[in-house]
Amino acid sequence: MNKQLLHEQYGITVDQEISSGAINIYNGGGRVFMSFAINMEEQELQERSSLAYHMHNKGEKGVWLPLLNNEQKLLTKLESNDYVVCINEMEIPQSYEVGRELAIFHYRGRSIPQRIVFCSRIGKWKEMWEQRVDQLERVWRDKLAAKPQNDFEKLFIDSYPYYAGLSENAIQYLVDTEIDENPEMVDAGTVCYDRFTSETWGPGSNGKLFSEWVFDHSARDIAEWIRAYYFKQPNTYHQGVESFLRQYQSITPLSTFSARMLFSRLLLPVHYFEIIEQYYVTKSEGEKTRLEERLENFVKHSTMYERMLSEIYELAGILKGNIKMVVPEWIMNGRTI
Repeated sequence: MNKQLLHEQYGITVDQEISSGAINIYNGGGRVFMSFAINMEEQELQERSSLAYHMHNKGEKGVWLPLLNNEQKLLTKLESNDYVVCINEMEIPQSYEVGRELAIFHYRGRSIPQRIVFCSRIGKWKEMWEQRVDQLERVWRDKLAAKPQNDFEKLFIDSYPYYAGLSENAIQYLVDTEIDENPEMVDAGTVCYDRFTSETWGPGSNGKLFSEWVFDHSARDIAEWIRAYYFKQPNTYHQGVESFLRQYQSITPLSTFSARMLFSRLLLPVHYFEIIEQYYVTKSEGEKTRLEERLENFVKHSTMYERMLSEIYELAGILKGNIKMVVPEWIMNGRTI
């Protein structure tokens, strides 16, 4: 968004443009602003805006707050795109314990008074997981019938049955959890990220952006942080994961329901789905090569991921012998599906 439109629509006089590209950040009048294009209906944007202001009002630092333009709308049209402009009044601290801060973030998010509709994922995991597995299975069957065209497709065809089995186990574990366990107060819906990792609030982060949020169970963020951390250092993840979970539970101990939701989400091979989906979308040959290497690494070290799964309850400080939190036998025995 250009400086003239910022001044006309929002009364912002830009003193300095800090960064440009998909996200533009500016200094103006001693304050920091952001603008970016967004593909979102006004109603959903209003809902997400209320999440952002709620979190900010509860004391969450680094949250970008969307501003109304001079027409009292959140979206501003420029050529063929809709833009949103935000202000950030409190920066993310440079030093913090991510597990502890995430627990506080979730605690604040649970107190949202309104019903969340457009960005809610609460109670939808089973349906969404089944849809994703069905979509991938259709692609797999098409490639199987057409014969593989390259090494990536051959690896996809050979590996899919294993990951389909993981997915079935994850869905069944989720269903059993929802049937057998009663959610507690800490299992209420909260503000989460679509994909929370160690980089989300790390150095170079643009801050806490509502467009990256969903309303879901807190286990979503915990699981995705662990997944990403594991793949960054698959041989030395123990201390980092254990520390993260200890930090989180210093604020909010995991309920049985939360722990089982965490395990079911880690059991679902989201990392595998994303590799396949990205491969068939990208036009870049370099990116295709990178994705093929990642897929090969995932498949080659699948037993190491199983080992991490077998240890996750222990890393969370849950004593062995807890009959409500049992790892599937095939994982404990180190077997493949």
